[in-house]
Amino acid sequence: MAFSKKYIGKGKQVENMDIVEVSLNMAELQNHTFEYEGETFVKFNVAKLKEPDQYGKTHTVYVSVKESDSEES
Repeated sequence: MAFSKKYIGKGKQVENMDIVEVSLNMAELQNHTFEYEGETFVKFNVAKLKEPDQYGKTHTVYVSVKESDSEES
């Protein structure tokens, strides 16, 4: 089973703190929710970029999405 990354936002390291402030696209986020014991959750990853982007964002946010196997019938 393969996974792909679906990018849902970006973030920036807060100066002098071990905190990353992120902005998420709610429409994309809602596409990746799941139910567990009657509650709705979303699981996502925050990864540091190799270098800041043109807007100074230092981190990217994504969800891992299962890709269907092409051999499945």
